[in-house]
Parts: sequence; C-alpha cells; structure tokens
Amino acid sequence: MRLKNLIRASSFALLTAILLLGYNNCGKAKKEDSLSSQSTSDAVLSPDACENQLMLFFDRSYHSFLKQNCSSCHATGPGKGQFANNDVIVAYKDFMQVGYTKVSSNAISDGHNPPYSGSHHTQTINDLRVTWVQALAENDICKGGTGAVDDTLSLKDRAHFSLVRKKIPAMEDNQEKRIEFNLTTELSALKGEATPNLAGAKFSIMIRKEIKGNAKYYAVHSPRIFGGTKDIHIKGIFTKINTRYIQHSTNFRFVDKSIAKSSTEDSINSLVSTGALTIPGAMSVDDEINFDFEKIELTEIPPPPPPVVLSFTSASYSKADSSGVVSVQISLDKATTEPISFTIEADNSPLCGSTNDSLTLNNSTCHPNAYSLLCPTGNCGPVVTNINLARSVVGATYNRFDWDFKFPQTSALFSVGETTKTFEILTSKDIRYEANRILSLKLSVGLGNATLGKSNVYVVFDKRKNPIPGSSEITYSKLMNSTNPTEGILAFKCMNCHNSNPSQQQGGFDMANYALMVSQGVLNPGMDFMTINSSTGEITKTYASKLFKRMNPQDPDSGSYLTPMPRDKYLDPDEEVSKVERWILNGALNN
Repeated sequence: MRLKNLIRASSFALLTAILLLGYNNCGKAKKEDSLSSQSTSDAVLSPDACENQLMLFFDRSYHSFLKQNCSSCHATGPGKGQFANNDVIVAYKDFMQVGYTKVSSNAISDGHNPPYSGSHHTQTINDLRVTWVQALAENDICKGGTGAVDDTLSLKDRAHFSLVRKKIPAMEDNQEKRIEFNLTTELSALKGEATPNLAGAKFSIMIRKEIKGNAKYYAVHSPRIFGGTKDIHIKGIFTKINTRYIQHSTNFRFVDKSIAKSSTEDSINSLVSTGALTIPGAMSVDDEINFDFEKIELTEIPPPPPPVVLSFTSASYSKADSSGVVSVQISLDKATTEPISFTIEADNSPLCGSTNDSLTLNNSTCHPNAYSLLCPTGNCGPVVTNINLARSVVGATYNRFDWDFKFPQTSALFSVGETTKTFEILTSKDIRYEANRILSLKLSVGLGNATLGKSNVYVVFDKRKNPIPGSSEITYSKLMNSTNPTEGILAFKCMNCHNSNPSQQQGGFDMANYALMVSQGVLNPGMDFMTINSSTGEITKTYASKLFKRMNPQDPDSGSYLTPMPRDKYLDPDEEVSKVERWILNGALNN
C-alpha cells in the first residue's frame, strides 16, 4: 500500500512539474485575467487534486485566449457555451463539454466570427493544443490511466491522403521559390479510401533557404489551394522532407479550413494557413518535399448572409459652432452578427466641378443646402458664397496654426448586435475673419460584410460671421504671419524653440498650438490687465500670461525678473514687444 501511494505521489509530482512547464511556455496571464476567486498557483478549484491541476492549467492557457477573443459570444451568450466566462470554473466545465478540438477549430476559422477568430490565430492555437494534449495525457496518468489521448496519434496514423514527392528547387542563400502540386493528378489515398475528385484544384507552397550565421534550414510558408471548381475542405497538413515527417513543429498540423471554389492563388481566400514551418538540418541538392493530409474533401460553403448597410444617419449638412465638437451618427440598417469596422476621413476631392480647393456655392446646383446654412435669406454675395475646403493639422509645419478640424480617431467598430455609433470631430474655436470653409466627410467599410448607403456628409464653417479686425488691430493671425517678419513676431522670434518637434518644444508648448498654450498657462486669455489712474495718469499692469512675462522680464509690472526670451534674438520694445503686449491685453484672442 505504501509503495502504491508513493507511486501515486510521484505521478502527481510529475504532473505538477509538466503543467508548470506548460504554463511557463504559454506565457503568464495578466493579473486582471487571473482566477476570479483565486490568484495563486495553489488555488483549489476542485476537490480532486488531478482535476484541480488541469483546471489551473486551463486558466493559464486556453482560458486567457478565450476570454480575450471569444467572450463577446461565449461568456454569457449569444453563442453556445460559456467557455470564455470570466469565472474559470464555469468556463472549464463548458470547455470540457464542447471539447478543445471544436473550440480550437472555430478559433482558427476565418468564417466563424472574424476578426476574433481566424487563421491569424493558427500558431497560438497549435501551441495551446500541443500543451493541452500533454496536460490531458498527464491528467490521465495522474488518475491511473495510460496517458492515451486521441491527439497523441502519430502523424502517420492521422494521415489519409498524400501528395507526390517533389525535388526542392535549387536556391541561393536566403532565396525562396514556389512549389505547385496538382490535386487532381498528384494526390493519392493512403488507407484505401476513395481519392476525392478535386477537379482543377492545385496546392502551392513557398519554401525558403534560410542561412543565418551557422544555422541552415528550410522555411515553408503560405500553403494555398486554388483553381478548384468546387469548394474544398482541408484538415491537417503534415510536412515530409525526404519521406520523413517533421515532428517538432505544429505549424499546419491542426489546419481546418474550407476554401471557396474558383479562389485564385493571389487572393487571401486561397491561403490555408499563416505562419511558417522550419526544417533544420543539412541541406542537399537532392532534398525532396511532400505533404500528407488528414482530410481533404469536397464541401459546400454556405453563402454569406446579406450584407448590412452602413450609412451616415446624421444630417447631410451641419454648421460648426463654438463648442469645438461636431458629432455625426453612423448606423447599420440592422443588427450585425459579426464585427463591422468603418473609417471616416476627409474627402478632399474637388467639389462642384472645381479644379482646386475653392468653389462658389449657389442655391441650385452647388451644395444648395450648404448655401442655405450660410445664406438663410438667399441673397448672399461672393464674400459669403466663395468657400474653401476645410483644413486639418498636417505634418510638422503645415496648417498647425490655421486649422479647421481634427479627428480624435479615424476608425471604429460595430460589435455584434450594435446598430448605431456617434463619431466626434474636433473643430477650431478660432474667431478669425477669413474665407468660409466646407468639410466633406467620407465613410468607408473596413472589416466585415457591409455595403455603403449614404457615405458623405458635410460640415460648414461660417468664418465670415467673425468681426473684421481693424487695420491697426494686433491679431494672433498677424503675429503668426510666416511670410512677413515685421508682423509675424511670434512666428519669426519664437518658433525656433517652441514648435511641434519634441526636441524643440521647449517649455512643453508649441507657439502654433493655441489650445496647448492656454492649457500650459503660457496664455491666460482675459486675465491680463492694464489700468490708468484718471487723476495721475499712472499706468498699472497685471500679467497672468507667461508669454509676456518672459518677453518683458525687466518690467517690474511683469511680476518677476526672468531670463529674457527669446534667448537668441533681440526684441525691439516698441515695435515688437509692444505689439505682443497689445494682443495679450486685448484678451489674447484666437483671432
């Protein structure tokens, strides 16, 4: 009895060691993704010691992947099973019931629920399957069994069909070449089954001769099936070099993919699996390669569901206001059963037949709705109706000062079941008197089966509503005039050190970024004052804006004696400092 207990304890110790090794190989789960009730490796999830270790391993391997990729459907619904539930006990029970084979197959299926499933997970799932089969085998031993698990079948036992051997083409070091097989004439059955009639279908693979230092190996990638007249289902690709199976790599071993008829080789639809299989060892000019398949057969891929219609559902025309935000609504005509991504961007195509970024609105053919927003009386002249395309912030220098709109983000995603999204665009709060502008927003489909409905909306910027500055008025626009050194004091005297280049953004602000200067206290609009005593004529100045304090550090009214700015340029107190001071004392407006 004592000997039996000792053997049992030894098996349990071996199981623990292998599970921990598998855990370390799979990568440690994030803290927030750890057990819902326990967070240590000695958590007790089951009174059965063997099952407890298997459950812990599940939490650190498959469970982490499933929570990240499958929880939208398989935590509490709408999909079958709760194997992605955050509670590891609930998830484990359903995972064992559904089976790791089916879960794994769906996880790498491009047609199951992309982008959460798909062939981009092939390598991850392959690794998870191998370690899980090892864990199942050790769990069986722990319980007194032999350690037999279905997936421990040899590749020879699993293979049912084989392609002919072909010589690997001669290649230079680090060169790759393509090998093609005809699935109609070069495929044979290994176990007496009928060879499927895969008329017209071909199988191709890329093979590369890798030389890195002293290491030499073949890299096999991009298996494709194409040209068939019927849909084809393929499961399990086993690679052979010189008649020997490549046992060490799991790439392509758990492939389970259906390829649509008439797929072309250069189409993503023909790609059976991603990743690459490496074949180390000596290379010979006589090396041959071939592939066995666990299953290859005709199938029928169901037609995709009718596409949803993606449209702008907000007003076709709106006018930017002083809030600094324009919201547009995007909708689907019905709830989606798969994720649908979309992109919103500025459409800078010429409008109304114009050949550049300016046009003339009218109330008949050229954006009559925009004309009505700017001209409610219908009698506006060219000053209002001559309009330019709106401009955004582009690059390091262009349009950073005089911009109209910014995108906080350019794309978003409809999750399963959603029908409506609201997208916000930031608009400038400047009060400059300049040409009116119009922004054309363009909607496009990204990922998912969707077509476009209404794909354009327009935002109008009414710049002419702002007051015309007097000829002697100092404005932000004049101080930032990059073509006139006499006017553009801030542009010519400050921008070398205070711009958008991180290495030149001294003080943490950009002279062309009005909002940033305000947030940093460089400007405090409306908080700088100058008063004159009516009896004595004495002038008192109170400065809150750091900008003027640094430009006029010797003025006691600036509040402190600071290092003069700019450091490398002289500012004339009457022609330059006084102009900046006038702008600041008049409210430092974004005008």
